[in-house]
Amino acid sequence: MVCMHALAVALVVAAPGKTKAPPAPASAEDTTARAREAFQAGQRLYKEARYAEAIARFEEAYAIKPSPVLFYNIGRCHEQLGDVPKALRSYRDYLRMAPDAKDKDTVSDAIANLERRLKEKGLQQLMVFADPPTAVIEVDGKVLGTSPASIELTAGNHRLAVRAEGYETTERSFVMQTARATEMTINLRPLAKGTEAMPPPPPPPPLVDAPKATTLTPKSTGDTSSTDATASGEAAKKGGRLWTWAAGGTAVVAAGAGVALGLAAQGAAAQTANPPMGMTPAQQAASAQGFATGANISYAVAGTAAVAAVVLFFIEGR
Repeated sequence: MVCMHALAVALVVAAPGKTKAPPAPASAEDTTARAREAFQAGQRLYKEARYAEAIARFEEAYAIKPSPVLFYNIGRCHEQLGDVPKALRSYRDYLRMAPDAKDKDTVSDAIANLERRLKEKGLQQLMVFADPPTAVIEVDGKVLGTSPASIELTAGNHRLAVRAEGYETTERSFVMQTARATEMTINLRPLAKGTEAMPPPPPPPPLVDAPKATTLTPKSTGDTSSTDATASGEAAKKGGRLWTWAAGGTAVVAAGAGVALGLAAQGAAAQTANPPMGMTPAQQAASAQGFATGANISYAVAGTAAVAAVVLFFIEGR
């Protein structure tokens, strides 16, 4: 059976040895005394099965003088009250602050047992840590608050968003499993000073019909050869510079595609160190390289089409 942890070591002021140390400020002694008093009151309330009141006194002690042990005792109170999510979070906070705790294995077993209880309800806990800690964490459109934040989710697809002023927003989809709890750590990238988000590429200019050529009709002299030649020329020019504009339009579309793929490559490369859920850094880097290759191909097509348009402009103008 897991027992309450004592806080004597964390709260007792060390006695002076042979070498006389400078006296501690009165305020420090008073702080320690008040924290010890709140902690001991919480222990008494726990023994009396007054768990909610005990939590309040343990939290009071932590506010006065923080100590990992208090998270453990708060977790025990939540577990006795049947509040599995809060008990899980408190135990995890305890191990996070005291990773080398002597009772680490015992607390880990308690966490596993609570996870099984959540699984039986078709739920599991998601724990999110963010840097900076002031970042706002949102899951499936629900704001959880700042880091660390936790929520109980059903199995399946979910959406996480972490945002903070002066930082790039991180959004990712993930699949929640109910076998055990999930932890995520999100490190936001600061925005470069004096820069703004890159605007989308401008749309290609609309195609404009070529100006119509004015043709003089020769007077009838009885020689129909001149008239036939003029008619043939007019029929040839009715189509305008069709191929010229087709090549020009292809150049514009390919250039736009190159810009879009280039932006996608930059975005994928920026997430290489922190890839989306389900992807490794190597896979994310390969994705970025694929976008970059597509952008280069699009630019090559745009250049070729532009040259063809210039050549066709003079050929069709004859």
